[in-house]
Amino acid sequence: MVMVTKMDEKESPKGIHSGSRDEIVLRGITICPGIGIGRVRVLDRRRVFPRTKIPADQVQSEKQRYDQALQLVSDHLIEHIKEDHSDSSLSTSLILKSHQAMLTDEQFHDAVRSRIVAECKNAIWALELEAMKIIAQLEASRSPYLASRAEDVRDLVTSIGNALSATPQAYKKALPQKKEFQILISGDLYPSWAIEARRFRSVAFATESNALSSHAAILLKGFGIPTVGGVRGLREHVEDGDEVIVDAIDGVVIVRPGAETVQKFTALKQQFELPEDLAPLPAIGGTTKDNTPIRLMANIDNPDQIQLVRSNRLEEVGLFRTEFSVLQSNSFPKEEEQYAIYRHVFTAAGSRVVIRTFDIGGDKQIAGLNYCTGQNPALGVRGVRRHLLRHPEELRVQLRAILRAAVGCRADILLPMVTTADEIRQVKNILEDVKEELRKEGSPFSDEVCLGAMIEVPAAAIGVSEILAEVDFVNIGTNDLLQYFVAADRDNVAVLGYENFENKAFLWLLEFIIERAAELGKEQAVTVCGEGASHPELSQSCSA
Repeated sequence: MVMVTKMDEKESPKGIHSGSRDEIVLRGITICPGIGIGRVRVLDRRRVFPRTKIPADQVQSEKQRYDQALQLVSDHLIEHIKEDHSDSSLSTSLILKSHQAMLTDEQFHDAVRSRIVAECKNAIWALELEAMKIIAQLEASRSPYLASRAEDVRDLVTSIGNALSATPQAYKKALPQKKEFQILISGDLYPSWAIEARRFRSVAFATESNALSSHAAILLKGFGIPTVGGVRGLREHVEDGDEVIVDAIDGVVIVRPGAETVQKFTALKQQFELPEDLAPLPAIGGTTKDNTPIRLMANIDNPDQIQLVRSNRLEEVGLFRTEFSVLQSNSFPKEEEQYAIYRHVFTAAGSRVVIRTFDIGGDKQIAGLNYCTGQNPALGVRGVRRHLLRHPEELRVQLRAILRAAVGCRADILLPMVTTADEIRQVKNILEDVKEELRKEGSPFSDEVCLGAMIEVPAAAIGVSEILAEVDFVNIGTNDLLQYFVAADRDNVAVLGYENFENKAFLWLLEFIIERAAELGKEQAVTVCGEGASHPELSQSCSA
């Protein structure tokens, strides 16, 4: 949803008041929560590079120019990795190395060189034509994740184009230098711009892009930079140097705010943020509308986000989605790589972490790494089905890494896409085999890790009693459970109207799960995650 208004007392949204009619409010979607206030730097609109035919006798020199540009961009990316991310977590390194891998894809670059030779096109023209083929394939994908990879390809084209359009000295001189800009505004969402925002300690980021699961979005979340995405027409209303408020709590961008608005948001910002030199406050907890106590936990996608758990006063990590490392590198990390990631999260959290095994498939497709084919991959081989039907060795390696990393920490294992209790029993057998392997090797491991199951398949919801008899806890994944329950693809805009968390039949299903858990004395072993858990009004519906 996007709204553009000139603010006054009557039109001010959510308690924002201002006496200035020059204020403009733009609405988008929160990517990373927080509030940023400052002057804007508008990132360049996509640059238009010259497309020209070249004489046949210049083809070889044009290929050399292309190769020199590739090296220049690669060197700059390596510089980012060495200088800016030497102390960051493995997940950020994986993202950057993935971006670097695109620069070393010789099959792609050979196609560009061949086009230069065969069609006598200048290098940037040939590059854009080859890139357009990949972008079209990515954007045609059913997977939002793969579609958002198109941003990475565009970023690569822009970087190489800039290098082709200048001498090495001029290119290096034109690279961003530290300056006192505070808020970045963009049309697209590129990883290099997210890196730039962190490098120069930008206080906020706002973008027109809807690539909310892109590499750049993941980086911005990991960096903890308040970010709002999906703000259509943003650059039409903002110019360099404008003062802007990015309210990434309510998903609002306020352009040229009046003094009263700035004052109010400055106060809100101080309330939202804790001083860095103060210890985090205790977890806040909460209650439902009928005063039932609830615990508030965090969902995280990557190790960079662990710092946000305490700063947002959450009790623990209720869900750590481990497939992040796979999605960034297009390969499954080795046991030692996984161990390092998990150990970092477990020790940094300082409280319980529920770690979910790889949930690959459905909307998280990876070329060459899955068997989720067919008309509807969401109903195919994904989650625990992949573990048991296709690649049990992936599960064994991950379980080994988790058990080893959990020594001295509070960590539990969660299985995705569970349908039957028999699947749980199969995983438990594998888990015991892994423990026996570690004992024989003399490798330290935690034998106190609990096992849980995601309830996101209607059959699992109806059969939750049998599943609860096999596990220590369950996690209701409201996004997928609702999608499957009402038979409406949550990525299909034509049927979004069916995605209603207050659907009475769906609320009955949630109540059914809780009642079955209560019968077994395990109602405290049920957690709720996904968008349903983030709707405050849902607690009122559930208690009605």
